[in-house]
Amino acid sequence: MAKKGLLVLVLAGVLAGVIFAQEENKTPAAVHKHQPFDMLLGLNYGLGITPNIGDWANVLGGGDTFPKGNYALAFDFGLTYEFYIFNWLSANTGLLLHPDIYLILDQDLNSDDIELTDIAASPFCLTIPIAAHVNIPKVEWLYAGIGLSLNIPISGIFDGLAGTDTKGDFFVGLPIDLGFDFIRPGRGGMRFFFRITPEFHEKGTAVPIGFIWQIYNWKLFGKK
Repeated sequence: MAKKGLLVLVLAGVLAGVIFAQEENKTPAAVHKHQPFDMLLGLNYGLGITPNIGDWANVLGGGDTFPKGNYALAFDFGLTYEFYIFNWLSANTGLLLHPDIYLILDQDLNSDDIELTDIAASPFCLTIPIAAHVNIPKVEWLYAGIGLSLNIPISGIFDGLAGTDTKGDFFVGLPIDLGFDFIRPGRGGMRFFFRITPEFHEKGTAVPIGFIWQIYNWKLFGKK
């Protein structure tokens, strides 16, 4: 189900991109979406899940075993700052709130013998992203990038319920983005892109897949 849902999101995004590209073609070719030294402040919301997340629901609904695998459910909310080096290349950073629930299992477990909070870490993190993105030349509405996210746990989401520390340890992620830039030349605006993020935890690697919705990007400095 998760894979089908992701496919629907991708197809919807491609359709939106095609429609937007047709509108962009009405703009003179010499006008770029962004200019060198443009600075943008973005408000972000994101969600990511591993494709095997349905196995969690099976266990919580009364399944007999918790299958081995690497699971994760993550959210992002916060601000990003972006600086354009060229009209097609930008550097990005920011500060995000990042709730993350992850579980690394190297063998099946009997669901009668476990509590989720005993085996899963649930850090509420402050996250510092460091990334580079490009607006693909000739198709500047297409936005892609790669980066590094530094995740600093400050508390455990389930600490109060579990009576134990579910905060987990510091970990890094490697977000890879591909999506659509709806910002008009000389203005602010929205972006929507899909993200796959390998998360490197002490006991293994989980790979949530999802999206980032930059609700709005304000232009702080740049050519109008």
